[in-house]
Amino acid sequence: MKIVVPEFLEKENKLNNLDNLSICKYIQYKEEGYRKEVFISTNMLFFVMRGTKILHFKDEQLIVNSQDVLFLKSGDYVMSEILDGYYEAILFMYDDIILLDFIKKYNLSFENVALFENNYFKIKKTSAFEMFQSSVISYLETNSSNQESIMKLKLEEAFLNILESDSKELFISFLSSIYNNTLFKMKIEKEFKYDENILLFAKEFNITDLAFRNKFKESFGMTPKKWQNEKKLEKAKLLLETSDYNVTQVCQKCGFDNISWFVQAFKNRYKTTPKQIKNNKN
Repeated sequence: MKIVVPEFLEKENKLNNLDNLSICKYIQYKEEGYRKEVFISTNMLFFVMRGTKILHFKDEQLIVNSQDVLFLKSGDYVMSEILDGYYEAILFMYDDIILLDFIKKYNLSFENVALFENNYFKIKKTSAFEMFQSSVISYLETNSSNQESIMKLKLEEAFLNILESDSKELFISFLSSIYNNTLFKMKIEKEFKYDENILLFAKEFNITDLAFRNKFKESFGMTPKKWQNEKKLEKAKLLLETSDYNVTQVCQKCGFDNISWFVQAFKNRYKTTPKQIKNNKN
C-alpha cells in the first residue's frame, strides 16, 4: 500500500489543519507482514508515545520508539512498519516557511556548518521535551479558539528545546540544509524558462548535471525534465482556456518542439485534448 503524508491523514479526517502546519495524534495497529510505502510530502517532526516503528530507507533502517524524537525532511520515500502490535505518536507536519521564519526570528547563522546529508535525524527525548509532549497532548484534547497560535508556538518551543540540547549542532546543520534547498527551489521556480533546458541551472549552481538532478529530485520530488514538462502543460492549459491562441501557437509558446508529443502529453495529464479545451472555450 502506497500513501502520501499528510494528504492520506487529511482524507482520514485525522488532521488539525492550520496555516502551513498540520498536527495529528496518530494510532496504528499492526497487521502481520504488512508494510506501508510512504511518501513524505512535507517536513515532519514526530515523537512516539507508545510502541516501536521501523522506517526502511534506501540504504538503512531506523528504529524509533518512545524515547525518540524524529525529524523527516520532505520529498522522501520510506517503508514503514510497527512492532509489538500497537503504535501511537504525535505528528507535526510543516512547510519550509515555518523553518525559514524560525531561522530569521532567531538570527541563526550557518557559517562553518557541517554538511547535512540525510533526510532525517533522530534524537533522544530530554526532560524538557517530555514536558513539551505532555502539554501538546493536553492542548490537542482541548477545544480552544487560540489553538492555531498555540500550536505554532509549541512547534517553536520544540525547536528551541533542541537548540538548548546536546543535539544543537546537528539541528543547525539540518536547518541549514532546508534553508539551502529552499533557496535552490526559489531560484528555479522564479527563473526557469519554458523553452530552455532546465539543466542549464547546473552551471549557475556550479555543480555537475548529475549532482543537479539528484538535488532537484530531493527538493521537488521528481526529475527536472518531468517538473519542467508539468510546468509547460500547466501554462498550456491556462493559455488554451484564457487566450485566443490556437493549439499550434500554444505548443510553441510553452516550449514544446513537437505538436504530436504535446497533444499526447496533454491528454495523458488532463484526460482531454488541447483541441477539446479550445472547443469548450468557444
